[in-house]
Amino acid sequence: METFKWLWGNLTGYRRRYLLCLALSMLLPFFTLINPTLQQQLVDKVLIGGQTNLLVPTILIMAGVTLTRSLLNYLSTVLTESTSLGVMYSLRLKVFDHLQAQDMKFFDENPAGDIMTIMTSDIDMVRYSLVFIFRQIISSVLLFLCASVYYFVLNWKFALCMIALTPLIFVVTMLYREKVKTIYKELRQRLSRLNTNAQENIEGNRVVKAFARETHEIKNFNEKSGAFHDQNLNAQYIWLRFFPYIEGLTQSMTIMTLLFGGIFMINGSLTPGEFIAFNSLSWAVTMPFQQLGSLFNDLQRFFASSLKIMALLDTKPEVQNAPRETDADKQKKGDIELRNVSFSFGDMKVLDDVSFHVKPGETYAIMGETGSGKTLIANLITRFYDAEAGTVLVDGIDVRDWDLTALRHGIGMTTQEVFLFSDTVDSNIAYGDLSLPEEDVRRFAEASAAQFINDLQNGYQTIVGERGVGLSGGQKQRIALARALAIRPSILILDDTTSAVDMETEKYIQEQLEQLDFMCTKIIIAQRISSVRKADCILLLENGKIVERGSHEVLLAQRGRYYELWRIQTGVGESDEALMSALGVTY
Repeated sequence: METFKWLWGNLTGYRRRYLLCLALSMLLPFFTLINPTLQQQLVDKVLIGGQTNLLVPTILIMAGVTLTRSLLNYLSTVLTESTSLGVMYSLRLKVFDHLQAQDMKFFDENPAGDIMTIMTSDIDMVRYSLVFIFRQIISSVLLFLCASVYYFVLNWKFALCMIALTPLIFVVTMLYREKVKTIYKELRQRLSRLNTNAQENIEGNRVVKAFARETHEIKNFNEKSGAFHDQNLNAQYIWLRFFPYIEGLTQSMTIMTLLFGGIFMINGSLTPGEFIAFNSLSWAVTMPFQQLGSLFNDLQRFFASSLKIMALLDTKPEVQNAPRETDADKQKKGDIELRNVSFSFGDMKVLDDVSFHVKPGETYAIMGETGSGKTLIANLITRFYDAEAGTVLVDGIDVRDWDLTALRHGIGMTTQEVFLFSDTVDSNIAYGDLSLPEEDVRRFAEASAAQFINDLQNGYQTIVGERGVGLSGGQKQRIALARALAIRPSILILDDTTSAVDMETEKYIQEQLEQLDFMCTKIIIAQRISSVRKADCILLLENGKIVERGSHEVLLAQRGRYYELWRIQTGVGESDEALMSALGVTY
C-alpha cells in the first residue's frame, strides 16, 4: 500500500489524465459484452427465427460497437503513454535533483552502477507499470467479473459449470506469487552489481589494459552476469513449474464450455445463440487467469524497483543546508579557521584535534603522508563533510551556519582526481561562470600555464573526451586550475594541483598565483617542497595531528620532519648543506 501511495504522489499534474485512462480501461470490458449479445440475437432471431429485417441493423450495430471500442482503447493508450512519459520525466528529474543534494558520504557508500540502475531501468519499470500492468490488471479483473455476471444472467447453471475451476486457478496463482515474492528483489540486486562491475571496467579500462587483466575482468564480469542470468532462470523456472497447471486449468474451461454447452443444448435449456454467446466470451474468463502469472511477475519487478527509488528519495544527507547566510554573491574575506577539529571514517581516526587560522590573503600549505588528512581538511572547509568535533569557520561563521551555495560560491577548488566534462575546453574552464567572456577564459588559462590549448585541433573549442581522455595528467591539472581561478575566488584550494607538471611549469604557475589581480586566501596541499616553500605557513600532518608548523625557513631551522623531507627531495647531505651555508646559498 505504501508503494501505491508513493506512486500516487508522483502522479501530481497527471492524476486527472491517468484517472480518465483508468476509467476508459474500466469501460472497455462492458463493450466486450455487447457483441456476444448481438451474436445471440443474430442466431436465435435472424438465422433461426427468420427475422431477416434485423440482419443489417444488427451487423451495423456490431460494427459500430467494434469501432467505438477500438477508438476508446486508442484514446486510453494515448493518455497512458503521455502520462507515463510525463511521470518518468518528472521522476527522473526528481531523483537527479535529490542526488545533487546528497553529501559525499552518500556517494562513498553507494556504487555508481546502483545509482545508474535506479535512474534508468527502475524508473523505466515504473513507466511500464503505468502503461501496461495496472491497466491490464483492472481490465482483466473487470472482464472476468462482467463475463461471469453475463453468464449467470443468461444461464446460471451453465455459468456455474464454466467457472467451477476458477477458485483452483486462483489458489495456484497465489502459491506462485508467494514463491516469486523475494526472487525479484534479489534479481534487482544482481542487476545492480552487474551494472556496477560494467561501469567500473569502462572507467578503469586503462588500468585493466596496463596490467593486462582483461582475462580476469572478463571472468569477473561473467560471474556477475552469470549470477543475474541464473536468478532470471530461477524466476522463469518457477513460472514454468506453475504454468502447466494454470494453462491446463484455463484450457479445461474451454473444454467444459463445449461439453456442458452441448449437454444443455440437447436438453433444450440453452439455445444455439446463447451457446455461441457463451463460447465467444469464454476467452474473457480464461484470458485473465492466463495473464495472472506474467502480471504477477511484472508486479514483483515493479515493487522491487519502486522500493529502490523510494529508499533513494528517503535518504537524507548528513550535511544539511542551513540557509542563514543567504547572500550567495557576497564577497568573502577569505578568513579560515579550524578549532580543535576531529574526524573519523568508521573506526579510523583521520584528524585529531587540528587547529589553525588562515587570515585573508595568506597562503597556507599542508603536507603529510598519504592518509594523514590533508584532503579531508579541504573537504571540511567546503563542507563536503561535517567535523565530528570542533568547529570550522569561514569569515568567522561556522560552516554549518552557511547556506551551502553561498559558502561554496567563492571557493575555487582543484581536486586530486581531475574531472573534466565531455564538452569544449572553453566550457570546462568557464564551468563556474558560463557568462565568462572568452578573453577572461584565455587569461586564466595562461595564468595556469595552459598555453597548450592553442595547439589543440580546435583550440578552446576542442571537445574534451570523457573525463579528459586525450589530455595528459599535467594538461588536465592546468585546465582544472584555470577553472578554479575563473570564478575569482576569495579562497583557493589547490589539492596536488601541480603534481603532474614539470618544475619549470610549476614555477611559472607559482609566479602567476602571486600576481593575481584579486585578493585570494590560498590553501596548497602538496607533497613537493618546491610547491610549498613560499607559503606563509606550512603545516605538517602525521596521523591526523599537526606535528610541525611554520615557514619554510623556520621549519628547516627546527631540523625536524620537514627538514628530513627537504633533504630527501633535494638530495642535499649534511656536508653539502655546510658547503652551501659557507657559500651563502639560500635553500
